[in-house]
Formats: sequence, C-alpha cells, structure tokens
Amino acid sequence: MEISSSPFPFDWSNVPQRLRTKRKRKFNGKKALSRPNKVHSRPKEAPSRPKEALSRLKEKLDSGIFDTFLMMMWKIFPEDRKAQFMCFDSLWFSLYRTSSSKDKVLTWIKKKPIFSKAYVFVPIVCWGHWSLLILCHFGESSESTSRSRCMLLLDSLEMANPRRLEPEIRRFVLDIYESMDRPETKRIVSQIPFLVPEVPQQRDGNECGFFVLYFINLFLENAPDNFSMEGYPYFMKKDWFSFDGLDRFREGLIQ
Repeated sequence: MEISSSPFPFDWSNVPQRLRTKRKRKFNGKKALSRPNKVHSRPKEAPSRPKEALSRLKEKLDSGIFDTFLMMMWKIFPEDRKAQFMCFDSLWFSLYRTSSSKDKVLTWIKKKPIFSKAYVFVPIVCWGHWSLLILCHFGESSESTSRSRCMLLLDSLEMANPRRLEPEIRRFVLDIYESMDRPETKRIVSQIPFLVPEVPQQRDGNECGFFVLYFINLFLENAPDNFSMEGYPYFMKKDWFSFDGLDRFREGLIQ
C-alpha cells in the first residue's frame, strides 16, 4: 500500500462515517458521579487484558473493529512487501450492493492504482458473515503465462455456499473495468477464473471476521510474487494453519 499512516488506499474524508453512540457510565444502577481523587496506599495492578478486550475474542467483528485490527496488522509488514498489495475498505463491497451508493464506490476505486498491484484484498461482509475476495494480477493480460489473472474467494464457512456471491462479484469486477475505461468486456470477465480454495473452517458463528484478518496476514506473508494457475492452490488448503496459530493471532490483536 502507498499510504504510510493508514493501510487503506483512500481519503477518509470521502468515506461515510460510522455512527457512534455515547454510552453513559453507570455505578450501582445510577449515573456515575465525579468523585475526588483518592490516594491509595498501594496502587492497584492493572489487569493484563481489559474485560472489554477479552469479550471481543468471542464476539463477531463489526466493520469498525475489523478496520482497526487490520490497520494494526498492516503496520507490521515492511513497505517493500506491502507495495504489491492493496486493501479496500471493509464496507465498499456492501455499499456497492446498494444502488444509492454504487456509483460512489466505483468513483473511490477509480482513483486507486489497483491494476499496478499484484493483489487487491476485498473484505466482504454479507448476511452477517465475513469472507475475503482477492483480485490477483488484474492489470495483466489474459494471455500472460507467468501471472494468472483470477479471483480467489476465501470463506471459513463452506456450508454457506460462498459461490452464491459469484454473480455479484463478477458484476462488481466488470463495473470496475468499465468505470476505468478498460477494454475488458462482459465476456472476458466471465472467463476470469473464480476460485474457492478449501481453507480451514471456523469453529463457531462468530469467528469469520478473525479468519478474514488471518487470511490477509498469512497471504501477505506467503503469497508468491507471480500467482499462476499452475501453482494453485499454493498454501491455501484445509491444513493451511492450526487453530492454535489463529488463537495466538487473535490474542495478539487484542493485547
């Protein structure tokens, strides 16, 4: 990615702000009142991890927390490695599916150099479930032998039938090409391979967001410079990672 202070390739001022509600603190069922500072003979030890943070390990991620965790994770990788990647905001695909926001999303994408990147991550949250679309070598010609233009959909809930998103994803891709005056036609887009590798599956109904973050993390670590159909599915297999590794990754984000 090209923005050093943020992992997201867009201007935050152009993105719809998520509504935040003010929470009133309560004490014994009543509003908390300001109290004079007390002097303690012994300072209380802070807990190693806040209860609120612990609860997030068990809750399904919303888009705000997802983006915060993604930003934290993205900063770990060196700039030369991130230069091959780009990540869309977690709401863009959902907004695209809404007719009133579709043109705005395409306008935001149009300003980004997605065709110069080897991989573009597109987090998807539909029907309360997270999955990850990866656009591979979308600036390459279909005749390229060393770099295969394709779409990867990584989904930790195979029983939800991830391929049901394929028609919408292909329309999304075609609209991106057309908005940027690319020569790709509907016929060409229909021929781009749409791949759904068999990846590790979530253990409960709330893990999908963390799975997507871990997919991104591991893909950043292991993706080849040149993705080809001959090497598919590479590392993306049922035994791609252990649940112990996923749990350590989740705890690392919370700490």
